Amino acid sequence: MVSGFHCWQTQIVSELRANHRLVFGDIVASSFSAVVAINLANGGTVAQQMAPAMFPLMLLSSLIGLAVFPLAGMYRRHTRSTSLRDIRLILRGSTMLVLCLMAASAVFEVTKAVPFAAFIIQLGLMILLLSALRVVARSRELNRQNARLMAEHQDKVPVLLVGTGASCDLFVRSLRNTHSKYQPVGIIDDARNTMGLYFHDVQIIGSLLDADRVVERLKAWDHLPRRLFLTEPITHFESDGIRKLTSWCESNGIAVSRVPGLGEEGQDAANGCIINPEEILERPQKAVERSMLREMFRGRRVLVTGAGGSIGSELARQIASFDPAELVMIDHCEFNAYSIDMDLSQNFPDVPRRMYIASIRNASRVNDIFERHRPELVFNAAALKHVPMVEMNPCEGVLTNVIGTRNVADAARNYGAIAMVQVSTDKAVNTTNVMGATKRVAEFYVQAQDRVTNGTEEETRFFSVRFGNVLGSSGSLIPLFQRQISNGGPLTVTDPRMERYFMTIREAVQLTLVAAASGLKMESSHGEIFVLDMGRPVKIVDLAERMIRLAGLKPYEDIDIEFIGIRPGEKLFEELFDASEKRHECGIPGVGSARPEGIPVARLRAMIRKLEQAAAEGDELAAKRLLKELVPGYGANGLRPVPISEFSSKPIFKSAGTNAANAVSQSEGENPELLPAGS
Repeated sequence: MVSGFHCWQTQIVSELRANHRLVFGDIVASSFSAVVAINLANGGTVAQQMAPAMFPLMLLSSLIGLAVFPLAGMYRRHTRSTSLRDIRLILRGSTMLVLCLMAASAVFEVTKAVPFAAFIIQLGLMILLLSALRVVARSRELNRQNARLMAEHQDKVPVLLVGTGASCDLFVRSLRNTHSKYQPVGIIDDARNTMGLYFHDVQIIGSLLDADRVVERLKAWDHLPRRLFLTEPITHFESDGIRKLTSWCESNGIAVSRVPGLGEEGQDAANGCIINPEEILERPQKAVERSMLREMFRGRRVLVTGAGGSIGSELARQIASFDPAELVMIDHCEFNAYSIDMDLSQNFPDVPRRMYIASIRNASRVNDIFERHRPELVFNAAALKHVPMVEMNPCEGVLTNVIGTRNVADAARNYGAIAMVQVSTDKAVNTTNVMGATKRVAEFYVQAQDRVTNGTEEETRFFSVRFGNVLGSSGSLIPLFQRQISNGGPLTVTDPRMERYFMTIREAVQLTLVAAASGLKMESSHGEIFVLDMGRPVKIVDLAERMIRLAGLKPYEDIDIEFIGIRPGEKLFEELFDASEKRHECGIPGVGSARPEGIPVARLRAMIRKLEQAAAEGDELAAKRLLKELVPGYGANGLRPVPISEFSSKPIFKSAGTNAANAVSQSEGENPELLPAGS
């Protein structure tokens, strides 16, 4: 029995300590209510005979309240969970206090004169004051919680919800009580006349019945959502409105899907859900200011090479969303050119555009296009970037990556472009392969051109933007691993130690555009190479295991992982900065700056002419020797032809249903993608 009393006593003390601020407020409220009650019972004044009773009544109210409030269970609940059910506890505690106070007042002579009406008034006042204190306490807790959430929102995925039904209600409620990675930034209702209202704490920004107005409003946002969640089956919504909304979202890189059920976040491809690159990445994507990009592109003529590839097509889509005066696109692959042209015709029909099937290797063809359109901004995303393919075909890599870049850069200067942006890769840093070496020479040439601008009265600026591997593109890790998982495995990885930097396509392109816009505002030019912040490198085997788990399976049990060995030209890890480069802060969030020593433009032009001759003649050894002279550190694999047996023994694709022809047919616009097996 003594033990039980001790436990009860410990519980009461614990409750008082945990809610000490609320306890103090309740005691003050009980004392204050006694004073006000006496005044009101006497018509708003204190009679002379009642004045001596004021202080004793306040003291008794405080002491009795301190005793009976814990007994009534008023401090047993956390203030964050305050609800209407607490009224019952407040009624119980207030009634107990007033009854005890009436009994005590009858004992002491000084308080016998207090009228009965004063106690009834005090009871009502206490119920109001104690309830108000709990509302204030809960509001403070919610404000603190919201402040913490606001700090965490930097790492959350902004999402837009469609519909205000039961599923939306449950989803929004669940976000308050779970560490969800999603942050709703708006709701699109399926009814009229609700715009501006709040569904819980999320604002309704428009109606599907007026989808055009919703799209116009979204276009004006500086930060677009990254996901659109349909809270009901798509057949539930007005067909024309949902079609316009989803079409606009898809054209702006906003993933569209059903809202995840409670506990369903991260479900997998095996159960029918698409695995999104940002789920694989496991880090927040960088947010960009769209207003700065809109200012840069609106009303200007823009040209994109490699416009049918993964990076090039995303560049074209994002640039088209900023209302350029004209969008000119070049790609050497007919199907890729057709695909991006059809995409833009459906999603950006009002943007003037011209699609050319052409190769940047052909200088006269490039010059003809530039002369016809005189673009103001040029983005060179055309390249051969598949490491083993370029290793087997070094002359082709030189002709596209070096000679093609030279042709585009020279045309940009000759026809008065404001700026040219070269899309580069981390494989150009301390490279051991032909692809990386050719991209490094391209960086040198763009840098040399920018320094020429800095030393003359010419105005064309030149920048390179360097980043690592892009998730979600054709021929990349995610599609390959998904196919291999659906076929029962195994997943193929070159080496368990292999690691790479990763970004999503949308994130890489947005930061590329931001770097270009910011670079144009720089007063001086030093041949900047903008390097995108890609977070920490990720092991390929970890990615493979993560995708297996996202598919609801167990690595090495349900799906095996097979290590097939490093292929010619590959490195175990990539770097974003060369040892010889000076690193600088460029003032752009998510972007750094590298300034290589560079090569004098006269020597560079002479060496590139020799490279062009060797590549045109198919002299692979001569091309590699010239690359070794130009690129410090290149040549670790030896200046020799690569036997075809080295490739046939280590397949580029090792997955059912995927043939070598699919691996080779990559457009010039393909992104700097990691090889499917982890190159």
